[in-house]
Amino acid sequence: MSRFYVGVDVQPTGLFFAVLQRNRPQTRLVGLRFESLEGVLEASSRKPNIRDARRFVEGLRRGVDSLAGQEERIALSLPDRAGRIYLTEVDAPFKTQDEGVEVLKWHLKANLPAAPAQVQLDYQVLDKREDGRQRCIVAALAHPVLEQYEDLVNEAGRHAVQIDFHSLNLYNYYRPRLDLGDEFILVSLEQGMLGIQYVLGHNLCYQRVREFKLNPERAFREINRTLVEAYESFPSMKRCAVFAHVDPGLSTEIDKLLSSAFEREVKCLDPALKRFSGEGRTGGLQPVGPVVAALGAAERMM
Repeated sequence: MSRFYVGVDVQPTGLFFAVLQRNRPQTRLVGLRFESLEGVLEASSRKPNIRDARRFVEGLRRGVDSLAGQEERIALSLPDRAGRIYLTEVDAPFKTQDEGVEVLKWHLKANLPAAPAQVQLDYQVLDKREDGRQRCIVAALAHPVLEQYEDLVNEAGRHAVQIDFHSLNLYNYYRPRLDLGDEFILVSLEQGMLGIQYVLGHNLCYQRVREFKLNPERAFREINRTLVEAYESFPSMKRCAVFAHVDPGLSTEIDKLLSSAFEREVKCLDPALKRFSGEGRTGGLQPVGPVVAALGAAERMM
């Protein structure tokens, strides 16, 4: 039997689990699960997030055990507010990965969630220009935040082989399976969260994620404010295709709101869970953002 691939999306309400298995030529959905942890977690980029370590460990252990048995390896998808994601440019190429980390810590020091020495930073070079400048996507987590998650995952008898952010895993789920083109905007409307990502040439060029109580009027205003800022740096965003992940159960007027805010047609994406083989145990979960992100995290391990 092939091994299980476990993705866990961490939310203030609880833990969303997705377990996949290779079943060529398709991927088998083993199951989905939600463990409620209301009041256990408060996402913060500056201080440890878990208020009740025992309940977090028990919920994590229970969720993985029920779907994947003794599988130890998991991919952890953290709330965007637990860290920072930057898109930035630097003047010269890096000689080594370690040099890149140090240069970027100095370059971003005014915006880091903690003092540079107390930050875990990783990056990917998106493109290099002829004049030597290069554009990077950078992820940063304060050591106390990262170490608490790692310690509690270990206490649950698991090992987080990959740690990423919710918005990136949502994007990673849709990108490989849909013909979105070389330039597009992905907007996500979830319960309590709005995200806008702009992709050009398969590279993420712009990202903004905001948490707020979603209602149509506020979402329209927030999208407009974001686009005014983004269009100044990326004028071609005004013309590219727009795709949307919209959580099931949100207002039926969302389609009209999005088309009005972007002033063009917006295509709502189908998470297409039916593409997986097998009769996975879904626990009645709908393909809301945290479920999609957990699946995206699990797939990145395969």
